[in-house]
Amino acid sequence: MSKGKRKRLRRGRSAVRRTGPASRRDETGYEDAPSREKILRGRDNVEELPDEASRSEVEGDVARGQVVSIRAGDVFVEPDDGGPPVHCILRKSTRVPHPRATVLAVGDRVRYLAGTEAPHVLTEVEPRRTRLARLRHDGAEKVICANVDLAVIIASAGRPPFKPRLVDRYLIAASAGGLHPVLALNKIDLLDPRQAESLLAPYAGLPLSALAVSARTGAGIDRLVDVLRNRTAVFAGQSGVGKSSLLNRLGEGLEIPTAEVYGKAGKGRHTTSASTLYRFPFGGSVVDTPGIRAFLVQEPAREALEDFFPEIFLAARSCRFADCGHDGDEGCVIPDEVAAGKIHPARLESYLVLTREGRSGR
Repeated sequence: MSKGKRKRLRRGRSAVRRTGPASRRDETGYEDAPSREKILRGRDNVEELPDEASRSEVEGDVARGQVVSIRAGDVFVEPDDGGPPVHCILRKSTRVPHPRATVLAVGDRVRYLAGTEAPHVLTEVEPRRTRLARLRHDGAEKVICANVDLAVIIASAGRPPFKPRLVDRYLIAASAGGLHPVLALNKIDLLDPRQAESLLAPYAGLPLSALAVSARTGAGIDRLVDVLRNRTAVFAGQSGVGKSSLLNRLGEGLEIPTAEVYGKAGKGRHTTSASTLYRFPFGGSVVDTPGIRAFLVQEPAREALEDFFPEIFLAARSCRFADCGHDGDEGCVIPDEVAAGKIHPARLESYLVLTREGRSGR
C-alpha cells in the first residue's frame, strides 16, 4: 500500500472517531445525548408556528395532546379534542426544547401531524411545567414524568419495610421539579395504629401532605381521594409498596396487574413495566410508574434541605462554625440533639447521605 493511500485511510478513520460521551437511547429509541442540532431545534413554546415548520404543519394538520404511554419506541397520545389515544412516533425533525434531558416522558404536551395515517409524526414536544426526575448512574437526568401537580410518594408500613431515606430522596426530587409532595403510607393494616403514626411523625410540620392508607381494607382512601381530586399526580415508590393496588381501589374499571411481595425481606416484584397515565372517575389524573430500589438525585438545593430537614438547620445555628457539615465536625451540636431525642437518627443519616453525594457529584 502506498504512503499516500495510508494517509488517506488514517484521515478517514479519524473523521468517524467519536468525541465526547456516547449517546444514550431512551424508551422511545431516540438518542438523548446533547447535540448542536437538537439545541438549535429547541425554542420557546408560542402559539404561532416556527419558521422551520413543515408544509403539513403550515396547512393546519397539527393536533395537540398529552403523552399517556411510551412502550418499546411507540408513543401514545391522548388528543386534546377527545377520542382514544393515537399512536405516534418521534423523528429527528421533532422540535425538542430540553436537549439535555429525557426527550419524551409520560405527561409531556406534544403536537403531532393528525392528517396522516398512524403512526403520526410528533412535530414538537412543548416545554415542561413540572417534572419528576432522577439521576442515572452515568450522571444523566432521567425524567420519569412531566406536567403533574403532585408527587404522591407511596411507602409501605411493612413488606417491604418503610425506607425513610428513599422517601427523603423523593421529597428532594419533587421539590426540584416543582411538584407538591404527598406521602401516603400504605399497608397500615399490617401495623398497630400507633406504629403507623410513629413512622409518619418525623414528617409532621414539613411542607407536604402525609396520610395513612390501606389498599386492602380501604382505610384512608376517602382522604386520598380528596387530595387527588381534580389534580394531576404521579404515584412513585419502591417495588411492592402497593401503587397499582391503590390505583385499582381508586379507579373504576382499572385492572392493573399486581403481585405479592416475596421472601423474608418482603421484596417487591416489578409488575408495572412502563409509566402510564390514567384518568380518575372523580376528576384528575395520575401517572403510575415502575417501582425502583435505588433513586439518585441531583445535588439538593439549600432551600430544599431547609424545607425537609428543618430540625437539623434549626439546631445547626448553635454549631461553633457556620459551615459545619454535621459529620463529625469540631463544635457540632447535632450529636447532642440526636442523643436528646430532638433529631431522629434516620433523619440525620438521610441528610448526611444526600449532602455527601452532592459534594461528590454523584
